[in-house]
Amino acid sequence: MKRRQFLETTAAVAATGLGAATAVQAQATTPEVIRIGHLVGICMSPLFYGHATGMFKAEGLNVDLKFVPNPGDGLAALVSGAIHIAHLPFTNVVVASHNGAPVRTIAGSGAGGIFLIAQAGSGVRSMADLQKAKGKGLKIGAMRLNTFEMMAYRALANNGMSYNDFNMVWFNDTLSMAAAFEAKAVDVVTHVEPFATNLVDKMGGIPIASNLETWGKDGPDCVTNARQDFIASYPDATRRYLRVLLKADRAIRADMPAAVEVLDKGKYYRVDKATLAASLPRQLPQVDLTQGGDKGMEVAIKDMLTLGYLKKTPEVLDLRLLRETLKTV
Repeated sequence: MKRRQFLETTAAVAATGLGAATAVQAQATTPEVIRIGHLVGICMSPLFYGHATGMFKAEGLNVDLKFVPNPGDGLAALVSGAIHIAHLPFTNVVVASHNGAPVRTIAGSGAGGIFLIAQAGSGVRSMADLQKAKGKGLKIGAMRLNTFEMMAYRALANNGMSYNDFNMVWFNDTLSMAAAFEAKAVDVVTHVEPFATNLVDKMGGIPIASNLETWGKDGPDCVTNARQDFIASYPDATRRYLRVLLKADRAIRADMPAAVEVLDKGKYYRVDKATLAASLPRQLPQVDLTQGGDKGMEVAIKDMLTLGYLKKTPEVLDLRLLRETLKTV
């Protein structure tokens, strides 16, 4: 899909306006059901752990998890109001907010976990090797506008390379990218956990860069997003939702083997237990964006300006309730 098509699609999604929250709504504390959109990346671990262990119920929240097959569908559902909160790649939400969509990023979800992975037989075992392959027809697979692309773009730029040095192959979904790597139709691919673990541990792929290197030690991937009218109408419920994510974040980090047991039992990821155990430490939860994750997003946003996805820096972050909630956890 061409860049113009991405921008036009996102602009169309953003056309849905923001309904004004009334004074009565602003006083409401808890909606009957909170509809949550999610993908199946490891960066969803705080959401899934909180759901599996009953943390949301303990906070008085009735959450209904809804799987979305790709970030575009998730964003469309969030903007339309079909879902209230969505865990999605931050790049998609940045463009939607830039184009006027009534959505804001209210917290993180997962850090790291995006890797640039080379085929074992490609001769590329490092970014230095990739640089030596400039102009030799090497094929690099990525997804337009996704965090996958922005991580790959910055990794190349940091090492004196650009798209023009390679044959870029653009995909529309994660599964087709993984299949292309398995079929050796691409030499290098950008992918995320738990798919990255499969590509490395089961297909012999070699990780040569990650988003922790491109965006800093707290480099984000997926983040937690909500409609502005939901935040305005239900600030207390939003704080309680964030409190669950923060508690789940800490629990996962404190006992990784136990977290694997919880998440595997819930079958959230559709991968075997060994893959889950290997991939969870490679993409740790990161709900608190205030410790550097926001700075990593700024790096990617500057690159999105350079690539023409954005005309100006959007106001996408709204971390007020996160900062308030951090004081109570």
